[in-house]
Amino acid sequence: MSINRDRMTPILQSLCAPPPFELWLIDLDRDDDQGASALSLLDERERARAARFAFERDRRRYVAAHRGLRELLSARTGISADRLRFAEGEFGKPHLVGTSPWAFSLSHSEHYALVALACDGEIGVDIEMLRDLPDLDDLARRCFTVDERRELDAAPPAQRGRLFLRGWTRKEACLKALGTGLQIEPAAFSVGLQPGGPREVCIDSPDGRLGLLVQSIEPEAAFVSAVARATGVPPKRNAGSAP
Repeated sequence: MSINRDRMTPILQSLCAPPPFELWLIDLDRDDDQGASALSLLDERERARAARFAFERDRRRYVAAHRGLRELLSARTGISADRLRFAEGEFGKPHLVGTSPWAFSLSHSEHYALVALACDGEIGVDIEMLRDLPDLDDLARRCFTVDERRELDAAPPAQRGRLFLRGWTRKEACLKALGTGLQIEPAAFSVGLQPGGPREVCIDSPDGRLGLLVQSIEPEAAFVSAVARATGVPPKRNAGSAP
């Protein structure tokens, strides 16, 4: 089923993505439809969460992100956007209720959101806007492996922020694909910081050692993002083990 762009909000932009992903970028500040028609697409829990935001800008961005996600899933499943139902896994990972094969992942940072879709297993996505990171070294000590910290320390100062966020988004995408959240420490596995990919990653999870493929997506200078999918089989070489 192809996506009918004429029926969808113009804030959605398709990005080049590695198979089996579809990637869609949402400019959350370009959505002018924040009235009853947009809210009517959301379920009661989403509307309640939108109402709890203290700032109108954050509320609008939340509504835009979830409206975009619903429209994309509606185009893929054939179910009306307002009739889609979601449930959460043990650690909060959302999924569609029913028999649809489509998996999805949503991430947002400032005025951008990124949606990944696939019908081939569990997936994860993460996006981070480039910005000053005054606590970068402290974050790296807590979240990176020894080898990753060496990569970061060897980089020119002007590149350290991008390298850190490249590693961070890869780790977040992997953990989202597994649906474990931070039950697994980010420093427990390695994803590397250099461009290129996809990369094989191996993670020791509560369900045993699992393999993933992760790849950075950086179509614009303003942000860094990554997508990951669980393969279920650990790599033959110990590519992602912690030192």
